[in-house]
Amino acid sequence: MIDALGRDEIDLVAFTSASQASNLFTVARYDGQEASLQQSLGRTLVASIGPVCSAALRTLAVRVDIEAQPPKLGPLIDAINVALSDPRRLGKS
Repeated sequence: MIDALGRDEIDLVAFTSASQASNLFTVARYDGQEASLQQSLGRTLVASIGPVCSAALRTLAVRVDIEAQPPKLGPLIDAINVALSDPRRLGKS
């Protein structure tokens, strides 16, 4: 996933827990790709399941574009669908 993000092959990354975000950065750090991951996420839409996950992402210096309201999977999927259906959100015209 980190490599695909670096090649701009991923339009959106959805995080469903704070530990998921932390673990992704742990793997990236282990592989020497933390800076690459940070840069790639800066070019990609980032979705979060809710405020706890969003706080963890911000601690990792990751911008959160979408946060589910309320913090449940259904609203997260709905918000992602809206974002991906808008070409302006994806930087495409």
